[in-house]
Amino acid sequence: MSEVLDAIEWLSHASFRIEHRGKVIYVDPWKIKDLKLADLILITHPHFDHFSEEDILKLSKDETCLVLPENVKISFLKDTNIVTMVPYDHKEVAGFKIRAFPAYNINKDNHPKSNSWIGYVIEIDGVSIYHAGDTDLIFEMDDLDVDIALLPIGGTYTMDGREAAQAAERVGAKIAIPMHYGSIVGSGQDLEVFKNNLSTDIELRVLN
Repeated sequence: MSEVLDAIEWLSHASFRIEHRGKVIYVDPWKIKDLKLADLILITHPHFDHFSEEDILKLSKDETCLVLPENVKISFLKDTNIVTMVPYDHKEVAGFKIRAFPAYNINKDNHPKSNSWIGYVIEIDGVSIYHAGDTDLIFEMDDLDVDIALLPIGGTYTMDGREAAQAAERVGAKIAIPMHYGSIVGSGQDLEVFKNNLSTDIELRVLN
């Protein structure tokens, strides 16, 4: 698992790059400065800080595949490069097994369940990486069993650090990586809350 873990790079907010064996994956690329063209881009929902047309365009090449929720409209890439998903879909895209998973709020209005926005489970060399998207702590997380969980901790629009620590346990994560803090919302204090509430059975990996 260490090789896959070392391939994960947090680019700020909810944006990640995974570069493994010559393939480059982005999730929710936003304000990308170190450009490496993408083989696969995954978008969780259409808010500007997750669905950046500017970043998608500058990271795309002719073969880039873009995966996004079924109800998110896009017109600036060829249809042949676009794959849509709804919660619980399983698809193989650009050589990777991808599962879409529900992501929604339960006590706020920013990400309604009815919108069918998503997080993703990406399988790389048998290692499952869960990017939760913008979500609260939801009961569906009990259905997951993943190796690495990328979890929002900033509160306001998502679950907070305490809830994210619970989420890490509920999805069966061996390793938890916090996100969605230190930019638009969330701070080092939220990270401390996450650390202090995370099970000692789960390895915390804080990426800079």
